[in-house]
Amino acid sequence: MKKYFLLVCIIILANSCKNNFHAQQKKDVYQSIVRAFIEDRSSQVKIDSKENILILGANNSENDKDSYNIVMSFVNPKLLSGFEYSKVYIIDGYRLIIDESKESKNKSQIFKNSFKETKFENLNQAENIIDYDSKYWLITFNSKNEIIRISPFQKSKYIKDLLLKKGIKFSQDFEDNE
Repeated sequence: MKKYFLLVCIIILANSCKNNFHAQQKKDVYQSIVRAFIEDRSSQVKIDSKENILILGANNSENDKDSYNIVMSFVNPKLLSGFEYSKVYIIDGYRLIIDESKESKNKSQIFKNSFKETKFENLNQAENIIDYDSKYWLITFNSKNEIIRISPFQKSKYIKDLLLKKGIKFSQDFEDNE
C-alpha cells in the first residue's frame, strides 16, 4: 500500500513540475519576444521610456481557430484615449499595458504572470482622438506555441532572425518571406 501511495505522489509531483515548466516556457517566450521588439525599435530610433509605453495584446487568428496572434507597439500616452487595461507592468524600464478590450480580453490572459506588475497609472492622456500609424509586430502562434506567421510581412525575415537568436521556436509551417 505504501508503494502505491508513493507512486501516486511521484506521478502528481512529476505532473506538477511538467505543468510549471511549460508555464515558465510560455512566460519566457513572451518576455523574449517583447524584449526583441524593444531592442529592434530602440536600435532604429531612441524610444524614451518616460515618454512612451508598450501596448501588448492577443486575439484568436481569423485564419485558424487553433492559432492566435500577439501584437505589440509603442505609443505615447498623450495619444492614447479609451484604451482598456487594468494593470501596468514593467519590462526593461518600459511601462507595458495589456489590451483588455472585448476583442482581446480572453486571449490576453496568456500574458498573466509574464511580466512584473508596477504601480497603476492612467495612461489614457489624449484630449482628442488621434489616428496615426505606428510600427508594430504581429506574431501568430499555433496551438503548440510555435510561431507560424510574422507581420509586417516585409520585415518577417529580419524579425525571425532576431527571435531565433532569442531561442524562440518556429513551426515547420512558418510562412517564410523568401
